[in-house]
Amino acid sequence: MVAVQALKQRLVNNRLDVQLEEGYVNQLAFAFNHPGTDDELDRLPKETPLAVRALLKEHNGAKLFEDVEYGGGIELFSVEEIIASRERWECPPSFLPIGAGRDGEWIVCEYISETEDRMWIGEFLTFDEADARLNRLPFNFSRWLDYLIVAQGAAFWDWFRT
Repeated sequence: MVAVQALKQRLVNNRLDVQLEEGYVNQLAFAFNHPGTDDELDRLPKETPLAVRALLKEHNGAKLFEDVEYGGGIELFSVEEIIASRERWECPPSFLPIGAGRDGEWIVCEYISETEDRMWIGEFLTFDEADARLNRLPFNFSRWLDYLIVAQGAAFWDWFRT
């Protein structure tokens, strides 16, 4: 995950000054969990996209772009949290909960094939066609994570929603 490594190189004491929407500038915090072990990764469903596995092998969960004073930020789940959330959120077999957004939005990765996946982000996803029109994003996990870092943690997927 080149984008994550580049981000980590820019951090000073796990913090970064970022400019958010409307010119707001703030120092945000980052926390990266230990690398996932082979035993932990073996617990993931077989439908787990390769890019998600790669991130979990490098960092078994992370907190990105968290406001030091108010919290929030983007949480990327550990293997344990993925397994627990998958059951709690009642995800269909091809959907994997990988995190939570600033306001508690579900961040879910849909497995299409070993080399293809797609991101969904929304509140209380139902995974049906109506939900897909609102919450299915036009990019995969790797691109979503790259865009998230370039957008400095902003919910860029909401910028063009009507």
